[in-house]
Amino acid sequence: MTTLSHHLPATGSVPTVERAQGALTTVAANAYLRLFAVVMVIAAGAAALILAIALLLDLVVPIVFANEIHALAALFPQTAG
Repeated sequence: MTTLSHHLPATGSVPTVERAQGALTTVAANAYLRLFAVVMVIAAGAAALILAIALLLDLVVPIVFANEIHALAALFPQTAG
């Protein structure tokens, strides 16, 4: 017995199920939205880096120079009277 003569009964087309697309699927399908998402992630990282550097300087400068006035005088000696 061979399987060459066996056929599935013709019942018509099989219905396809449409899947709902989530936000990430929609973004991944559109090149402009992907570019926008990448730019937003880079901008958020840059903003976080700037805030971290500002916070670090705000914490370290008073410890090293005792206060901000002495720090400014040490960093810019030409302005110190």
